[in-house]
Amino acid sequence: MTINPVDKGALRASALASRQQLSAVSRELYSTRIQEHLVAHLNAQPERSDMILTYRAMPSEVNTDTLFKMPERRFFAPVTHHHEHMEWHEVSAESSWSRGVFGILEPDGNSIWPGGSGITTLLCPLTAFDRQGNRLGMGKGCFDFWLSQHRKDIYQVIGLAFSCQEVAKVPAEGHDMPMDFVITEEGVIRCPKR
Repeated sequence: MTINPVDKGALRASALASRQQLSAVSRELYSTRIQEHLVAHLNAQPERSDMILTYRAMPSEVNTDTLFKMPERRFFAPVTHHHEHMEWHEVSAESSWSRGVFGILEPDGNSIWPGGSGITTLLCPLTAFDRQGNRLGMGKGCFDFWLSQHRKDIYQVIGLAFSCQEVAKVPAEGHDMPMDFVITEEGVIRCPKR
């Protein structure tokens, strides 16, 4: 099935508008709840993820800053050289950050994620999601392209979003990589296995 790019563009714009309408107070409150749900979810997993791949949030996204302070786990954040090349650098509370190619905060230096060793959870940003695990990003395809090459090394893919970003159906194409879970301020959504 061919997806009309205008449909994705309109869906992205609508979801971004919904997210932008959240007040700063609501965004922080919901981000705190999402992080609490995430921690409980990670602690309840039968296999403990010792490495977390996550992103530094843009102003209207779910805030991820406090996640980097969680004890007993290694955290990695993406460095994107262009839409087809992303690598994950280890971060800590002391890491220094600078704006990357797409204007997103990225860590400077540090060791690179050792794919294939340990149990890794990927936390991904999104503009819209559905309960089938489909996500709509910003349109660059960075996460999907990277994940298509490394999915075998990822224990679970979790999208972090506000509930206002949920839509009935995200148009999915063959290269789109589904999520296993979505966590909103309302709780954890388990997506069907494919």
